This record gives sequence, structure tokens and C-alpha cells, in this order.
Amino acid sequence: MFSDKNLIIFSYDFPPSNGGIARLCQEIAVGMKSYYNTVTVLTRKKDGENFPYNLKDVYIIELPKNRLFCEIKAVKYLSKLKNKNNYDILCGTWHPEGLLAIMAGFKNVFVLGHGTEFLSGSSNFRKRIWIKYYANFVLRKSRLIIANSEYTKGLITKVSKDSNVVTLPLAVNHEFFKPDKNKLSNSEKLKICTVSRIEQFKGHDFIANVLLKINQKYPDKIEWNIGGTGEYLKELINLVNDLGIQKIVKFHGFVKDADLPCFYNQNDLFILCTRENPSSVNVEGFGLVFLEAQSCGIPVIGTKTGGISDAVKEGSGGWLIEQDNEKELYALFDNLLNGEQSIISSEGLKARLRVEKDCTWEIYCNNLFQLMRK
Repeated sequence: MFSDKNLIIFSYDFPPSNGGIARLCQEIAVGMKSYYNTVTVLTRKKDGENFPYNLKDVYIIELPKNRLFCEIKAVKYLSKLKNKNNYDILCGTWHPEGLLAIMAGFKNVFVLGHGTEFLSGSSNFRKRIWIKYYANFVLRKSRLIIANSEYTKGLITKVSKDSNVVTLPLAVNHEFFKPDKNKLSNSEKLKICTVSRIEQFKGHDFIANVLLKINQKYPDKIEWNIGGTGEYLKELINLVNDLGIQKIVKFHGFVKDADLPCFYNQNDLFILCTRENPSSVNVEGFGLVFLEAQSCGIPVIGTKTGGISDAVKEGSGGWLIEQDNEKELYALFDNLLNGEQSIISSEGLKARLRVEKDCTWEIYCNNLFQLMRK
């Protein structure tokens, strides 16, 4: 199927920026070229070297770095486009992209929903003004909001019960993130990894405390490789040193997109134990890194928080544990280290098969197009 319309992807988050929204919009830009007459990306100019592996032949219009000038130019550009019914505009977030698209006179405005942007946390302003009135207005004016998980859909419904919202779980490039056929198994040590921004709500400290205990029972039988940077990094390094587990923890810094498959494949297991706190706006709306690891044939461990349950299916390439439940994670590590590492290979195969069956970008973009053309 093909549309004679043109697609504009309007997102401030776009490569060379890193992060889930930027990578999602990048994959959509590439994948939707098969469905639209033209695909144009409207984004904010930024510096960086994190250029994607597959961003070729995508027309990109860069807006000024200055926020005010950026938004003025965006509205001017969008307002001048003629025959607006011939355009679908997909916004990376509801603010400010969604509002600016509506201000420019577009009716076919579609908004991607991620999770945290619909939370008010402890802020009365966000709760009583920003979310209650502003977000509600933009969501109601949008033709469709595409949530990345059932959790995010629930948040959107609470904000705007009259909005049109559907759930479309994220996907992964299974041809880029794939198992390394030359990977050598290491039965002497269980190598686990984490890739994310290093912030306290991501649960690195929780994992470190469990590793302290499991390392006492299985000395030097487990290794934790951490990729990423963030405001909690220095504190995490201090915690690792204070716990005395620095010999089994390795910090790799920021891992470029091009190096991620290799990073995943150098490990046996991926783990990210994100927390959810009602007084905070930090939450895992989905967790794209879980799919990336699974696509490489690496089973995953996640927490039953936010939208992670849409990214990880128990017994189908991964495990889900309760938030901050040290006994549960310890028991899982204990089982895997106690002669049951064959489970990892089995779950890794299941993970890859699940991705190929349900979680490719080809499937995602086809489903997205079907939703947008209704």
C-alpha cells in the first residue's frame, strides 16, 4: 500500500542526538519512505557525531539552535506549505512540536507518546496547568496519539479522556542488531550488561547491591559491563568502590549506536532495573534497549515498572522482577550461576525469534501506516 500524501516528521529529538525518541524518529523516517510520496524531517540543528547507521536519502530541514528562533521558523515553514490535507505530520512529542503543528494549520497531526511527558510528579504547575489544560488541549486537537506501551496509553487517557489514542509497541532493526555467529561462549563467567543514561531511577545501585551478595557466594563468576553516561555516574562509581566490587564492574562510557550490537554480543545477559516513583516524572515508558539486546539473542532482565512489560515477555526471552526486590534478583542470578547457564542460551533463542516475529521496524511501520490512514 502507498499513500500519495507527504509525511513530515517534526521532532526536536533526532540524530545526532541520542536517546529513545531520536532513534525512534530516525527509524520511522527510514521505514516510512516505502509508504509516502516524500518523507521530510523537520528538526532542531545540533552538534554531535552520533550519526545513525541507516539514515540515508532522508531529507532533513534543520531549524535554528536558539529555541525561540527555532519555533518561529518552524511555524513559518509549516504555515507556508500549501494543500495541507496532502500532508501527514508526525510529531516526536506533544510539546512543542504538536502545538506548533496545530498552530500552523495542520489537521492531520499525529503525536508519538513516550511516557514521562504525561507525568506531573510533585510539580503543582505541571499538575494543575501544564498537564491538565495545555497537554489536554494539544492531545484533543491531534488526530491520533500513538502510545509506545499500554502503560503510556493509560497515562494519556488520564490526561485527556476524549483524545484518540492507540498502543503501538516499539520495534528494533533486527538486521543491524543481530547475534554474532562467531561469539565464543564463556562458561567460566556470567557477563551481564546495562546500557542507559546513568541516573538513579535506572536502578544501577540496586543491581550493585545484589552483585555484592552474589559475588560473595560466587567469587569472580560474574562481570557487569556498564555503558552510558549521566548525572549519577560519579556517585555510582563511588558506590561500586565502597561495596568493594570494582573488580567485577567495568564502566565503558558512552556507547555509539554503531558499536551497540558488538557491546550486547560481548555479554550473556542484559539487565535494567528501572524504578517508578509517583512523585517523579522519571519512568521507563517502554525501554528500547531491551529489544536491541533481545534482537542480538541476549536475554534480558527488567522490572515490572512503566511500560517495560511491553518490551519484555516473561519466558519469551527474558524475566521480569518486582522493583527493588533484591531477593528475587539474587535468586535469579543464583539459578543462572548454579549450573543453569543453558537457560541463557535457550532464552536468547526465544528472544531473537520473538523479535523476528513481532518486533521489526518493517512490522512497526506497516502498522503505523495503517493506523495513520484510518
